[in-house]
Amino acid sequence: MGRISDEDVTRVRDATDLVQLVSETVPLNQKGRLFWGRCPFHGEKTPSFKVDPGTQLWHCFGCGLGGDAFGFVMRSENLDFPDTVRRLAERARIEIHEESGGGPVGQKERLMAACEATAEFYHKQLTSSREAGPAKAREYLARRGFNTEVAKRFRLGFAPGRGALAAHLGRLGFTSEEIVIANLAMRDERTNKLRDRFYERVMFPITDLSGRVIAFGGRVIGTGEPKYLNSSDTPVFHKSANMYGIAMAKADIVRTGVAVVVEGYTDVIALHEAEMRNAVATLGTALTPQHVKLLGRFAKSVVYLFDGDEAGMRAADRAGEFLDWQATPEAGSARIDLKVALIPDGMDPADYVGIKGADGMQLVVDNAQPLLRFVLDRRLAKHDLTSPEGRSRALASAVRVLAGIKGSLLAQDYANYLAGRLTTDYATVLAVLKDAKPEPAAAAHRADAEAGEAAAGFGSGAAGAGGGTPPAARKAARMPAQERAEVELLRLLTLYPAFRGQEVRELLTVQDTMSSPETLALASAVLDAGTLIEHDLYSAVSASLGRDAAEPLSAWLTGAGDEVDDTGAGNVESTFRETVVRLKDFALRRQILTLQARMGSTDGVKDPSGYDELFRKIAMLRRSQELLRASDAMTDDTEA
Repeated sequence: MGRISDEDVTRVRDATDLVQLVSETVPLNQKGRLFWGRCPFHGEKTPSFKVDPGTQLWHCFGCGLGGDAFGFVMRSENLDFPDTVRRLAERARIEIHEESGGGPVGQKERLMAACEATAEFYHKQLTSSREAGPAKAREYLARRGFNTEVAKRFRLGFAPGRGALAAHLGRLGFTSEEIVIANLAMRDERTNKLRDRFYERVMFPITDLSGRVIAFGGRVIGTGEPKYLNSSDTPVFHKSANMYGIAMAKADIVRTGVAVVVEGYTDVIALHEAEMRNAVATLGTALTPQHVKLLGRFAKSVVYLFDGDEAGMRAADRAGEFLDWQATPEAGSARIDLKVALIPDGMDPADYVGIKGADGMQLVVDNAQPLLRFVLDRRLAKHDLTSPEGRSRALASAVRVLAGIKGSLLAQDYANYLAGRLTTDYATVLAVLKDAKPEPAAAAHRADAEAGEAAAGFGSGAAGAGGGTPPAARKAARMPAQERAEVELLRLLTLYPAFRGQEVRELLTVQDTMSSPETLALASAVLDAGTLIEHDLYSAVSASLGRDAAEPLSAWLTGAGDEVDDTGAGNVESTFRETVVRLKDFALRRQILTLQARMGSTDGVKDPSGYDELFRKIAMLRRSQELLRASDAMTDDTEA
């Protein structure tokens, strides 16, 4: 995709009604000429979020954020600017022209139009035709509790097959090539005629975020295989990145902060009809990283809901293998909690909500357990934990699940959990985790996901005006939090000699402040350089540690690696204070985890004094941690 012209950006902005746009995710009440609601970007009980229809601007008096329609979508859906323009252009039905490679946009509009016409055709067949096929489809939907009104709300349809759709689209002016590319029909190699992709099936239209139909899922009526058939990937549809019901569910996902993921179309409809409108479904695949990325635009928590049969268990296992930095505390506001909820008695979501109602289903969702914990327990259960050999194999299997998030606080917490389950020490688990590699399928899936996102324009890496997120920034975002803090401290010490004082020297003497001896040595060498700057500093550190060890300093000294915008001495001082506090907090946390692991393997009956001493040390460290965090919060309040 190429650069979007300024004229097209203006057209999209002018065509977007900010009040209507915001109302899709935030309930607004009019007071005078302004509209007010609760800010979707921070928790609040009293509405302080203002939308001005006259200026087409929004502002929150609580968190201070504000902007126009583009800014609202960029923040609420986690998109960069070019993708935001494309998103709002689709919503306004505006065709934009992109320089150097904008041709496919017109083709996509045609494919979407073909899908929309197909949805209308299928829906009319279901609701109006008196033939036997549509009648059986209506009977099936009635047995599932879905009446005509439900069929209208979800645009359900019936595919008669026998070339009826291809002929209909041809009469509307769509070419054979467009119909085939949209995966609505296939060319018969013997006759060279088009034959419909779907026949004698109840049809479920699949939409994009704007509610435009881009693909279909079909369930066979009566016997036949496969029971469910989905559109193949097309230029406008990627099944590993799209979800059924997302356009209808996104507002309630934002409102509740939770996305409930099920496996079937009818499950989504049943939950929505029971007032649980934050439900979506995968499209014949397990939960993928692209799905999580999509849901992360709206949700803080994703609950993977399934009926507990072996197929569902395996799907949850695969989802757990794809966990990455976004599930860790280091992701900050971008973090997504992934959970699993198992429906009792092997029932599927539609049947369970039909019997227990929304309250019963909500209880299941509320009692969901962390997905990572679920997958680790499943792996441990496959081995004999009473034997050393079994525990060794269990550990090797379990740490592969953690390999994608190694170095994070979440990985450290679960390393401590594994140490307790396997009656070993925390250091042993960390040592095995250090050399662990992700599952081959998970590694391949991540590579495919990144390639797919680049091709489809998903996420912040999409090309466009501004070029997306720089590689260095993406690398920093996925770097473990402690490593990021260590790099920031080194950067500040390199650029600002005033920070090379006793406070940092004492910090470096604390156990576990630095994650590697090399980083500790480099920081100490910069401290020993006193007030030297630029070339003199680099020369001194090179003489002490060698040129290779001093190389990280060269990027900062030349400005090439300085990715932080330091505006003013006060901001630099604040950054330094925050970095020191974070490093102290990480060190205390690791010391607590180590002592907890030792405490877990200590017999309180046989060694009461040793057990009590460990408990006392942990309590003292926790107290230190609380005081550290309290002092940091007080500093923030003072600066604010």
